[in-house]
Amino acid sequence: MDNNRFDSEQGALHGEPQSAIAPGVNLARRRLFRGAGGGAGVLLAVSAKSALGGGVCRSPSAIMSGNTSPRPASSTVCSGGRSPGFWVQPQHSPYWAPAGATFPQVNGNIVTCTTALQKVVFTDITNQGTSLQSVFPGWTCKTQYQGSVSLWWVLNAPNDAIFGGAAGSGQLLRHLTAAWLNAGYFTSNSTRYPMTKAQVVDMWTQLSKTGMYCPGSMKCSKPWSPAEVIAYISGMYDDNAAVDNLCKQ
Repeated sequence: MDNNRFDSEQGALHGEPQSAIAPGVNLARRRLFRGAGGGAGVLLAVSAKSALGGGVCRSPSAIMSGNTSPRPASSTVCSGGRSPGFWVQPQHSPYWAPAGATFPQVNGNIVTCTTALQKVVFTDITNQGTSLQSVFPGWTCKTQYQGSVSLWWVLNAPNDAIFGGAAGSGQLLRHLTAAWLNAGYFTSNSTRYPMTKAQVVDMWTQLSKTGMYCPGSMKCSKPWSPAEVIAYISGMYDDNAAVDNLCKQ
């Protein structure tokens, strides 16, 4: 297949990161979360930043502990990272290696969608690159397919049957994957993601086992649900998240 259609089930992902909700909706006020833990989809008509962090790029433990005061003078600046809509784009594949991941290989060229092109399907992937199974322990396919599944595929098609459909774990994994890539890429003092890769994986481990998340050794009176974890991660996207320019040698 020479030209494949590159299209997310969550809406157009052309260009820079976009949200999968209708144009004109205030992104800071409304985000659509489909059921991340097997439940029905929930429309959170409140600001994720207001509810889970006051619009400040902070770690989950800082938010849950109620630490709203600015940190003392520090040379480290928090970065909210980039969205799934950024990481899924083929033109941004060079950023995967610095993040510690391998972009998949596809049979044909993935290009921006037009009506004349065909949608990319799972069988078009000839090399999965970094797999979900290697990053998020315990995750298994929800279909008869039992091979590796690329991190990229959950970014591109989170409602695929492999993830349990629209009510499955795809939406949660989509944002956790973006968080994991952000944790690997934004590591400098001027742009440091507020979680490590290990902490992102711990989010998945807790949510997949108990359906709730509480950081580290904290005792949480109100642990986060999958939807609240998604709200936290997505509420920070693009905050102090400039990436290096791409050049050719």
